[in-house]
Amino acid sequence: MSRQPSPPPPLPARGSPGPARGRLAASLALLAGLLAFTAWVATRSQALEAARGAYVRGDLVDALRLALDHLDRRPWSREAARLAALSLSRLDFAEAAEPYYRRIGELDLEDRQTRAYGLVRGNRRADAIEAYEQILERWPNNVTALRRLAAVQISVNNTPQLLALADRLVKVPGGEAMGQTLRGAVAHMEGDREIAVAAFDRVLAIDPDLKQMPLPHGAFWRYFAEDLLKSGRPEDAQRHLKRALAEESDAVLMTILGRAYFQEGRLDEAESCFKQAAEWDPTDVTSLYELGKVEITRKRFDAAREHLEVARRRAPGRMDVLHELAAAHRLLGHRDESERLEGEIRELRDRSTSARKGKEPWPRYAL
Repeated sequence: MSRQPSPPPPLPARGSPGPARGRLAASLALLAGLLAFTAWVATRSQALEAARGAYVRGDLVDALRLALDHLDRRPWSREAARLAALSLSRLDFAEAAEPYYRRIGELDLEDRQTRAYGLVRGNRRADAIEAYEQILERWPNNVTALRRLAAVQISVNNTPQLLALADRLVKVPGGEAMGQTLRGAVAHMEGDREIAVAAFDRVLAIDPDLKQMPLPHGAFWRYFAEDLLKSGRPEDAQRHLKRALAEESDAVLMTILGRAYFQEGRLDEAESCFKQAAEWDPTDVTSLYELGKVEITRKRFDAAREHLEVARRRAPGRMDVLHELAAAHRLLGHRDESERLEGEIRELRDRSTSARKGKEPWPRYAL
């Protein structure tokens, strides 16, 4: 019986890999893995890892050095550019940081905040305003960006923008105390006493311990008390100032408390406050000026002259001191000295660029 030939091996089913295809797939997988590993090695080095660790520790100089070292060998590394940019921003080299930021691409919120704050510290205010506005385009309710943008706008006296920011802060959860403080500070600077008092009252209602209020506490109490006095509310000013002075000895606030007593005709209490302020700040002029006014009210003109002479020596160009000193000499019958002082006042006024008193500096607003 003849032997039948064996049948040929079956063809692989459509869609199932044969031995050659399996080897090809394995080769491709190996190649992909090698490429991924090569990319990982290309973008990382010991210097980059060390730079990241130094940045996290707050060792910014070392982080910058290591990031730049990595960029020398791998200039396409976005992570190294990011670490270099952030380190430069935090080291107050805002201008030097900008080229590295441009190499990063899209920034997250935290990195945007670092860049913007670096621009503020570098006194690049226009760029800082733009940076914060860009943050607020994407995160419109970000309280930190709103607060810091307000601080920059204060530094450029941009009242319309400040009021708009105050309105936005008031509506943002957690931002009302900041917004009302900003509204009150702007009103204080503009002389809108009733608006300022209402805003500061609201701050105390929602933030009684002033933990969210961004002004220095002394500035807050000073503005509030001055606006209360100019609104004819000396008792309220006294109440708030006593609280503030129980927390901290402040010669300026003590002087304002004395003015509150003086406004009510309580000369002994006023005198005590002014003397305490002068003791706390031996270089102060205003407390001596106020003591001179107290003595003139008591018709003790020679004692008034003594206080005002000391104040004049400390601040020769202060008009209010010279006016009161001229009045004291006139009341003492020193006509020649009084006329000489009045002539000095006229000369100072003529040399001044404006006879009108300028606005006081805008407050330092916490970033």
